[in-house]
Amino acid sequence: MTQVEDAVATPAPADQRNPGARPGGGSRRGLIGRVNAAVAGSPVVFTDAAVVSFAIWTLLYHLNLGLNLRPSVIFLVWVVLQPVAAYVAWRLRRRDVSPPSSDDETVTAPAEAPADRASLLRRYAVPVAAAVGAAVFAAFGKGSLSWWLAAVLGLVSVVSAWLVLSRAGRPTGAVTAEPVRATTPLQGYVVLVVALAAAYFGTLLNRVSLDDVFYVGKSVWVAERDTIPFKDFLFTEGVLPGGSANPPLPSFEVFVGALARALHVHAASVLWYLLLPVLAVFAVLALWRLAQRWAPRRPLVVFLVAAAYILLVAYYADALNTYHLPRLSQGKSVFLHALIPLAWVYLTDYLEHRSRRALVLLTLLSVAGVGYTTTAVFLLPLLAGAAGVALLATRRVREAVVCFLAASAYPLLSGVLVQVLRGGVEEAAATYAPLLPLRTIYELTLWLGLLGLIGGLAVWLSPLLLRRGVPQQLAVGAALAVTVLMVPGVLKLGGDLSGLTAVLWRVPWILPVPALVGLLAVIRLPVPARANGVLAVVLPLLLVFAFYTEGKPMWYGGKAVETSPTWRMPPNRKAASFWIKKLDRPAGLVLAPSSVMRSLPEVTTEVRVVLPRDLYLTDYGPQTQFATDRLLLATFADGQTVTPDGQPVSIPDVAAAMDRVGVGMVCAWKGNPAVAAAAPALGLEEFASRKAPGAMVCYRVGAPGAATGGS
Repeated sequence: MTQVEDAVATPAPADQRNPGARPGGGSRRGLIGRVNAAVAGSPVVFTDAAVVSFAIWTLLYHLNLGLNLRPSVIFLVWVVLQPVAAYVAWRLRRRDVSPPSSDDETVTAPAEAPADRASLLRRYAVPVAAAVGAAVFAAFGKGSLSWWLAAVLGLVSVVSAWLVLSRAGRPTGAVTAEPVRATTPLQGYVVLVVALAAAYFGTLLNRVSLDDVFYVGKSVWVAERDTIPFKDFLFTEGVLPGGSANPPLPSFEVFVGALARALHVHAASVLWYLLLPVLAVFAVLALWRLAQRWAPRRPLVVFLVAAAYILLVAYYADALNTYHLPRLSQGKSVFLHALIPLAWVYLTDYLEHRSRRALVLLTLLSVAGVGYTTTAVFLLPLLAGAAGVALLATRRVREAVVCFLAASAYPLLSGVLVQVLRGGVEEAAATYAPLLPLRTIYELTLWLGLLGLIGGLAVWLSPLLLRRGVPQQLAVGAALAVTVLMVPGVLKLGGDLSGLTAVLWRVPWILPVPALVGLLAVIRLPVPARANGVLAVVLPLLLVFAFYTEGKPMWYGGKAVETSPTWRMPPNRKAASFWIKKLDRPAGLVLAPSSVMRSLPEVTTEVRVVLPRDLYLTDYGPQTQFATDRLLLATFADGQTVTPDGQPVSIPDVAAAMDRVGVGMVCAWKGNPAVAAAAPALGLEEFASRKAPGAMVCYRVGAPGAATGGS
């Protein structure tokens, strides 16, 4: 559909493949030439080095699971090994474009003979019509019938597109028929500006994630105590099991804590002021590399439209793009928006160029992926399996096996070891929630309504949108795998067999959706050249306009953007949390408003709170006394009169729960009269108060049993 009227592109001239080269073959001298070459090559150098460096850290961390050394020692070894990482990255470096040499085993598709528009329309009518129908039913349908139609039409679209491309000789051999041009200095500067803008803007975002209490809290624990908390560190001092939120595989939070300890800076400051900007650059450059690798034309337009999509369609919790800048300080977000695009880049490079370097980088990426999130344990094998299906269909058995092993061996082995040694992948992957409805899964990744239509078209038309050859082949595999898994019953069966039900809604993450949406901007139709020229200008603008009008941006709602870099914590909570830390506190747990109890673990491990987050109670039995006491106390501290299960808050019940839990101090906002009114009956003695911001009063609990005086 997009390339059907295109002739095979000729190889780029030498001066375009290498921005620093003279037409005559010599190297252009001067500072400007060297700077231009460095900027053009920075996306490859930076992303590859980041993958190698974090893979080395993760290998050290996993080795330490048996040695049990202090994180500071592992970090020191990692620092010492950074010259090795730099050397490996240098040895594995490659230009954005390395045309096949004469001794490469390559296959180049012959140029397609010109065809009339009627013939082209007939050839692509079925896959295009089926893709449109699938996207419409998925984005606008309501019942189960519309979802069945979407799934069936999606399968028809992908399979028929594959058959059409196969007959046209498109998805052929080892090397694409359309050589990719290197990043030019102009493209490099634009991409670098976008990356640096994202890095700065990310530090200004003030969107609170409820998951931060765990991720940041774990880093704070490592920074303050120089130990790895394999058991529970939120409710107890390592007494309870770690639960589903704390598997031993991810190394990212430990890295943040070890770095903070080495720098003598608070872990939250290191995360949000230092690492977040670096990770933002990493994710943006990864997006560019995939756009540059897969786009059939105008990769910079693809990249900019994809970036606009990420920025403007990223509000709702757990939506795909919300895992970009708003949550990029969490390992799973880095995996989604940086490693997934790079995995497709490395697969493309290996299959097109027989590049051993790309294969090594893919293997190291699989190690780094496990270090970022346990989600990599099942998503990387799924991604590699999706690519392998397309390769097997073209009888490329060896490449299918090699790619699958490179991307999956380490994640699968890690998952098995966790199951054997630490209680199972089921715990590591969080089994506390049922599988989400399929349409909800679609919405979280591709949205609904007009945005859902755009997302569906991007996925189901992707075999026709991408650069011919290997990219089309990989798109077929990815789209086919996700569509099959979204057939009613298939994903549920997978969850029942694997025990990963709660996290299988992330299956569509193997699709690099922002890049696929960006590819819609450079679509070319079998119409006169003048019409395509108009479309080339209008379509990107229409897409961005749709993102702006139909989506909600990262900064939507409240004061989500600050004027200077900030912690992801409202000022009143931050002020109150640090104030509580500095108090001469009595022994026992701290009971405070729920928002403050979520913030305190991000500030210090010295203060133990009653309920860091109610979601984590599911690991210890939501109906147990342990859980019900904490829920009752949090409801009381929040000034509410009814418990989550609809029961009235009783002061005698509160007193009994305080005794059982071991509360030593109760704090409340000054605007909450319920705690002050109940203080005499609970045996509470006021001993500290503060003014705004975070105006709060704290009470000391009396002698054991004193709190029962109101019964």
